[in-house]
Amino acid sequence: MKKIETRIVPQETPPKFYAQHLKPYEFLSNEATGKTVLEVGCGDGYGSFYLTKVAAKVIGVDYESDIILRAQKEYKADNLKFICMDAIELGFEDNSFDIICAFQVIEHIPEDKLLKFLAGIKRVLSDEGKFYLSTLNLEHAVKSLLTYKKNPAHCKEFDLRELRALLLKVFLSVDIYGVGLTLKHLVYQRIKRIGLFNFFPNGINPVDKFYNKVTTDDFIITKHNLKKVIDFICICKKNIL
Repeated sequence: MKKIETRIVPQETPPKFYAQHLKPYEFLSNEATGKTVLEVGCGDGYGSFYLTKVAAKVIGVDYESDIILRAQKEYKADNLKFICMDAIELGFEDNSFDIICAFQVIEHIPEDKLLKFLAGIKRVLSDEGKFYLSTLNLEHAVKSLLTYKKNPAHCKEFDLRELRALLLKVFLSVDIYGVGLTLKHLVYQRIKRIGLFNFFPNGINPVDKFYNKVTTDDFIITKHNLKKVIDFICICKKNIL
């Protein structure tokens, strides 16, 4: 039975969820200027395309041929290429990329394949390169052990300790950040939860107006209180320079 994946398609995704998933690409773009970038698990391709604005070359890979065909049709740039390829069997030469990213991918990798997945990324990463990874924070996601249900497309979800320990088995240096909400976003989240404006018509409901226009500016990247962040963003290096 074919595994059902969950993928971000910008035009089909609520603004808040899309902005949350775009934030790591925005964060990475500061490092990607003039670099050769590989995105592992590119999905629809929106993130790879976003990085073409600054990178010298971007290659996006995904294991589903129909997804790659869709990305090739939807996103075009002279410095962009999409290839159908298994994330666990990367068909590139050693030390090929300055930067590799895999955002919201590691949780989809079978647990017994995780070390092979990470070792393959390390192999094709340049000696001075960086690997950017994002994944959900399990401690934030689990509101109650009695009611929490893991996404059926996820093989393994991580808390901070587990994720750091796994990455350090492969990479010499691991720096972890988190994606959080701005103060304004936190206020609107609280108002939404208590339903203060639920009786307002949709056109004038201030909470709906906010969520309909959420952007990456409504999220922050932080190194504080990592156990409470929504997602982790990890920067891994194969060498300590």
